[in-house]
Amino acid sequence: EYSTLDAMETNTRPILFIHGSADNFVPLKMSVDNYLACKAPKDLLIVPGAGHGMSYLTDKCAYERAVKRFFRSIET
Repeated sequence: EYSTLDAMETNTRPILFIHGSADNFVPLKMSVDNYLACKAPKDLLIVPGAGHGMSYLTDKCAYERAVKRFFRSIET
């Protein structure tokens, strides 16, 4: 038994959370809660209308833009 919320509170690695708003398998609230609990550098992309694992296919441009922006933001 392990809580992702507990993990996020101690995490130090940058995380980009990506979740589809129409995900019927993993509730969107779980990603939002993990994002809020995360103490590391982070960003969140919610893809409107995307089902589970379909964010890239639903909005390729927004997905790629978010990934590029995230990696630029954590470059050292």
